[in-house]
Amino acid sequence: MRPSRLLRGRLRRATTMAGLTALLSTAVTTATLAPASAGPGCAPAWSVMPAAAVDAEAVDVTVVAPGDVRFTENLSFAGVRTLRWDGRTLAEDGPQIAVPPRTSASFSAGHSSFDSAGSGWADVQMHGSGAADGASMIARWSGGRWTLTPTATTDPAAGAPRLSDIASLTPDLAWAVGTIHGAGYQALIERWDGTEWTVADHPAADLPTAELSAVEAVSATDVWAVGYSRSEGAYHPLVLHHDGTAWTESPLPDIGPSGYLKTISATGPDDVWIGGFSGDEFRSAPLLLHWDGRSWSSMPTPAPGPLGTEIMRLYAAAPGDLWAIGTDTAQVNGFRLMHWDGTLWQEVKPQGSQPPAYGFNFLDVDGSGPDDVWVVGTSTFTEPSGIEYPYLRSRRMIAHLSCGGK
Repeated sequence: MRPSRLLRGRLRRATTMAGLTALLSTAVTTATLAPASAGPGCAPAWSVMPAAAVDAEAVDVTVVAPGDVRFTENLSFAGVRTLRWDGRTLAEDGPQIAVPPRTSASFSAGHSSFDSAGSGWADVQMHGSGAADGASMIARWSGGRWTLTPTATTDPAAGAPRLSDIASLTPDLAWAVGTIHGAGYQALIERWDGTEWTVADHPAADLPTAELSAVEAVSATDVWAVGYSRSEGAYHPLVLHHDGTAWTESPLPDIGPSGYLKTISATGPDDVWIGGFSGDEFRSAPLLLHWDGRSWSSMPTPAPGPLGTEIMRLYAAAPGDLWAIGTDTAQVNGFRLMHWDGTLWQEVKPQGSQPPAYGFNFLDVDGSGPDDVWVVGTSTFTEPSGIEYPYLRSRRMIAHLSCGGK
């Protein structure tokens, strides 16, 4: 998840451990990775950081500055870990997020947002990423440590909240979006005022079925939230905008009978991108729209997979320079990283060429510009289990595009 603009598994065939070691050695580099500013003759290249820990996935990357990159990992058996890249090394980011004992088996983290090196937030789920929380919390980074902060109090009769994304503007202003799980799904927006989180009024609050998936803060008077509403069995894309005073719904061009928005990224007030899918989950087409400061327009999309493709994450590196993570519906290891140069889409493989038994699942992308891009996720593999089916294992994957020459 980008900082605010104020800063600018499925099983494969069993593989022997010796083979996995060989595969891993071809997938990563042990060189120290150092981001570098673009200059004359710059030829950005990808490197993948070594990852020894097994059963971990990197779910979020936030580039606070070229030499200050934050990562969030979910660990299969030990909760959550946050990491920081300081331009030379990758290490744990100080004291870790405390895991309440009653939720230790299912505690997980999601997207984060930082307004500065010393102030930010990380979305956490007390009962797993797929469950709503009766007493929701957000992890607050301040004073060099993480603390769990209660979210806004919602009406217990309406249901339990689940947050999807956060945008932090200053230590005294942040926005969070998600849904309230009750009789239906109601779109939720919360605001941080420096003291507490409160529920914000917005046009989609009374819709019987709606959810907000992502939020992007271009400035304090230019905040966007995207998601969907649902009626008569069809999804309808939903875009809300806050001008510093109130939330309003933003009209969209016709995208067909059904559509769902999942992600948003912007380089400025006249260059905002939103993505998701049109159709349904079983036969989807990638959906991409662009805001030019006046209106939304449909944009060319990556070619869909044979059973459809959804755009899950976006990173706008510069005008005419866009990165997208897509997932191909019903396909094993169907995550793809794609780049738009203003004219054409091209699939990019930071891991290089690998045998099909070694899978790569991309989960987030961010950067500080066209020549400083980070992608995170997991590399998956199997190992013998002694039973009919092999174990599916995963390692953290962190890939970096830079002009550092490493």
